[in-house]
Amino acid sequence: MPSPRVMKTHLTYSTTPRSADKDTMSKYIYIARNPKDVAVSYYHFAEHLKAFGFGFNGSWEFFAKCFIEGNVGWDLWNDHVLDWWNHKDDPNVLFLKYEDLHKDLPSHVRMIADFLHKPLSDELINRIADQCTLSGMKKNITSYTFHPEQINSPLLRKGLVGDWKNYFTPELSEKFEEQVLAKLKCTGLELDFEI
Repeated sequence: MPSPRVMKTHLTYSTTPRSADKDTMSKYIYIARNPKDVAVSYYHFAEHLKAFGFGFNGSWEFFAKCFIEGNVGWDLWNDHVLDWWNHKDDPNVLFLKYEDLHKDLPSHVRMIADFLHKPLSDELINRIADQCTLSGMKKNITSYTFHPEQINSPLLRKGLVGDWKNYFTPELSEKFEEQVLAKLKCTGLELDFEI
C-alpha cells in the first residue's frame, strides 16, 4: 500500500516491526488502559467470540486468574504496557491513556494530529472526537467488524472507566494490586481507575 499507511496491532514494542532508517521512521500511538477495566473488557470480548466457535467459555473468576498470570493473548498486561512505556520519550512514540481520552477527547485528537504533523481545524477535531466516542463508533460499527454477524453484537460494549467495580471482589482487587500493579511501582506510570 502507498505511504502513509495505518495499521492496528496489539503487539509489544519489542515485537512490533520498526523502520530500518530514520528518514522513513514509523510512528506509533499506544493507548494504555487500567488493567482492571482491561480485564473486564477482554473477558466480554473473549466470551463474545464463542459465537464464532473459538471464544472463552468459563467464569469471570477463572478469566481474571488467567489474566493475572498472563495466560491470555499478549501475555502479562504489565509487561506489555511497560514495554511501550519505556519508549514514551522516543520521538516516534505517542503514549496515551484511555482514561485521559475519556476526560478530554478533543485535546487528545489534536495531540495525535500534531504528532502526525497533520494540522486540523477545530471543527474537524471536534467531528473526529465525536466519531471516536463509543456512541459515535456504534453508529459506524460496520467499520469495526471483522465478521458481518458482529454488526448487532456487543463488540463495542460500554467503554466506561471504573466498570471493573461491578466485577471485582475485594480479594480479586487485592490480588491485582499485588501481582499486576506492583510492577508499575517506581516506573512513573500512573493510571486512573475511576473518573
